[in-house]
Amino acid sequence: MACKVRSFLILLVAIIFFDLSRINLSGESLSYKELIQPGKWLKNISVPIDYEGESSSAKIQIYFPKDYEFGKYYRTVIALHQYGERENDWETSTSIASIANKYNMVIVCPSMGRSLYETKYYPETSYKWNIIPGGKFIGETLIAFLQNNFRLATKREGTGIMGVAVGAHGAILVATNYSNKFGAAAGISGFYDHSTMQNSRMVESIYGPYKKNSQRWEDEDNPLKMAENLKNIKVYIYHGIKGDAFNIMQSQLMAIRLKQLEKKDPSYSVIYREGKTNGYGWLYWRAQVEPVMEFMDSSLK
Repeated sequence: MACKVRSFLILLVAIIFFDLSRINLSGESLSYKELIQPGKWLKNISVPIDYEGESSSAKIQIYFPKDYEFGKYYRTVIALHQYGERENDWETSTSIASIANKYNMVIVCPSMGRSLYETKYYPETSYKWNIIPGGKFIGETLIAFLQNNFRLATKREGTGIMGVAVGAHGAILVATNYSNKFGAAAGISGFYDHSTMQNSRMVESIYGPYKKNSQRWEDEDNPLKMAENLKNIKVYIYHGIKGDAFNIMQSQLMAIRLKQLEKKDPSYSVIYREGKTNGYGWLYWRAQVEPVMEFMDSSLK
């Protein structure tokens, strides 16, 4: 019995010590500032979500460059993973951390699951990433969270967004919907006009069957149709000539549309690149992280 009591007391002291360890000398709980370690990922950050009377949360992780100092201004890039993956995808599959050190940037990776970065849900929506549509989370909730807790993404001209595959669609789409919050956007192997993907169950899970909701597929969350919103945002689009899940014409048409706008108005800007290798996935995409980050470095201020 005495042994059990002793074990209980040891456990109780450990719990109390843990709680006290999170209190600073002024008696306040430790802020994110105390948790940041330059040159390392800050993981398992829970972003609170309050939307239409409901509450939830979403996970993100942030990489702070090795020379990071809290309070100083840093350019910030939000990196979106491919469909169905998690926030650690960029960490485990690429060398984005070392590249962020090179350019002295902060990288923010949200866990977006199977979001299509939609701006709303519909009666026919069969899959909801969270209580809030994914696009609204990035453009509103996440940006505000970064500003309030880390002093990041405070300037449009210093905030970029990039993604691969569905994440590429998300990066360009979020930039079109929140053009006042981003100075640069980049997409690798993405799609930008889902009205041409009428048999896609993935798209149907958000927007409902095409035959019954064709106008919605044509007009809602369609980056190609909304390209005019990318004024004053520098855009980078990359696609492999073979082997991608989405047809290369998706990227070609998006680039052509932006080039047309750029000829009329130099406030539009697009760089388009095609890869000559086959493949789809991180084995193929990781080689594109360096040129995309170089683009971000030259585009963000």
